[in-house]
Amino acid sequence: MIKAVVFDLDDTLFPEYDYVKSGYKAVAKQIEKKYGIDDAYDELLTLFGENNNNVFNRYLQSKGLSDIEQAVSELVEIYHTHTPEIQLSDEVKHTLALLREKGYKLGVITDGRPQGQRAKIVSLGLEGMVDKIIITDELGGKECRKPNPKAFNLMAEYFGISLNEMMYVGDNPQKDFVIGKYGVTTVRIKNNGIYDDQAYIDGVKENYSISTMAELVEKLEQNDEGDAELLEFVKSKLLQIMVFIHDVCVKEGIKYSLSGGTLIGAVRHKGFIPWDDDIDICMKREDYNRFASVINEYCEASGQFEFFLYRRTPRVKFAKEPILGDKQIGGIKIDIFLLDNLPDKKSTRKRFLLKLKVLQGMMHKGKIEWSNFSFKRRLQLFVTKALGAGRSVESIVQSYFKTSARYNNTVTRDKFISNDLFEVCDIAYHREWVEDVILSAFEDREFYIFKEYDSILRFRYGDYMQLPPKEQQVHHHDFTVTPIENCEVQN
Repeated sequence: MIKAVVFDLDDTLFPEYDYVKSGYKAVAKQIEKKYGIDDAYDELLTLFGENNNNVFNRYLQSKGLSDIEQAVSELVEIYHTHTPEIQLSDEVKHTLALLREKGYKLGVITDGRPQGQRAKIVSLGLEGMVDKIIITDELGGKECRKPNPKAFNLMAEYFGISLNEMMYVGDNPQKDFVIGKYGVTTVRIKNNGIYDDQAYIDGVKENYSISTMAELVEKLEQNDEGDAELLEFVKSKLLQIMVFIHDVCVKEGIKYSLSGGTLIGAVRHKGFIPWDDDIDICMKREDYNRFASVINEYCEASGQFEFFLYRRTPRVKFAKEPILGDKQIGGIKIDIFLLDNLPDKKSTRKRFLLKLKVLQGMMHKGKIEWSNFSFKRRLQLFVTKALGAGRSVESIVQSYFKTSARYNNTVTRDKFISNDLFEVCDIAYHREWVEDVILSAFEDREFYIFKEYDSILRFRYGDYMQLPPKEQQVHHHDFTVTPIENCEVQN
C-alpha cells in the first residue's frame, strides 16, 4: 500500500522553462546594466530554444564581447542566485491538497545546487504543502544525486515506511525511474517538459505514465487495487503457515495462542483485521522449547516451510518465496513471541528488565538513523551498541534467552513477552490469564487463543472492540515484491 507520494521538483511540480525565463530576466537586467544592451532577454530565450547548452557563452560571443569566461561566470552566478518568479499551478496545488486529505505523506526529492533549489522551494511555497524536502546535493555532493538511492532511503526512514510503500513522480528518464529497482512505484509525467524526448537509462521505465497531475490520484487508486490483491494473497499464505504450525502443535501437545493484533482479529472479526497483514502467536517458554526441538523435522517433511531465528524472534516462513502473477513475494512469515516469568519483587524486576533492554541494544549491529530517536534514546542505543561491539548477534541472543528464562523455575505472579520490542517488553500479564487456551474461529479455520483473552486485550489495548480512526487502518509490515526476471526463482 502506498503511504507516501514523493515528487521531483523541476518539470514535475512546475515547468522548468518558467525558471529559465525567470533567470534570463535577471541575467538580461545585468547585461543591460553592464553592456547597455536592452534586448538580451528575447535573444537568450531564442538561443535556449535552439540548444540549451552554453547559452551565455554563445550570446556574448555573438555580441563580440571580450573577457567572455569571466563574464559568463558572473551571469551564471546571477542565474543561480536570483529570486525566482515561479508558481505552482492550481492543478498541482489541488492535487497536493487532495493527496494530503486522503492521508498520504508528501515529500520532494530534487537534484541541483542547494541555493537555487531552496530559492525555488521558497518561491513556490512548498514547505507548507509537503512534509519533507530533500535536496540531494546537501547529502554529500553531486554523487548523491538520482539515481543514487540515498535520498529515497532517508525519505523512507523519515516517514517510517519501506520503499515498497513509496510512489515517486518524476519526468527525467535518465535518473528518476531507476529507484523502481528498489521497490518504489514510479510515475512519469510527460507535459511538454525538457526531458520528454530523453531515452531511458538502462531501459528502466516507469510503472505508470501521466500527462497531467490530476491523473495521479487515478494511478494511486489503480495501485491500491493491486495492493488489495497483494494483501489477500499474503493473508492466504499466512493461513497456510498458521495451519502448519497449528497441526504441529496439536500433534505434539504444544500450547500456543494467537497474539497481539491477531488476537484482536480473532475476537473482533473472526479472522484477520481487514487491513492487517500478519499473524503473531505466543507460547510459554516450555512449550516453545518443545516446539523448537521438533519443528525442523516437520518443516523438512513438508518441503514447504522453514524455521529460523531472526535475532531474538523465532519465525516460520516459506522455504521458497511464493509467486503472485509475475512477481515473487518475500517476507511472509509468522513471528513467535515467548512468555517468561517476571520476578515479583519490584527492585529485582527493574534490574532484570534493564539487563534485557541492554542486551536488546547490544544486538544492533547495522547503521542506526540517530535522527529518529530522542537524545535519551540515542544515548541508550550508543552505549548498548558499543557494549555489543565485540560479540556476535548469536551469542547475545543466547545470553538474552538465558536471562529471559531466569525465573521460570520460580512461581511468580506475572509473566511477560520477553522477546517483544524494547518499548513494551515490560508489560506484565497475570499468570492465570495465560494458563488455558480455547479454540476460536479464524477465517475458515479454528486456532487457539487464551481463554482469558478479554482480560489480556483490555489490559493491553483498552476498548479493543472499538475500531481505530480511518487513517490508522493501514498495514505496518514490509513485503518485498520483486519481478521474477529480477530474482532467482527456485524450482
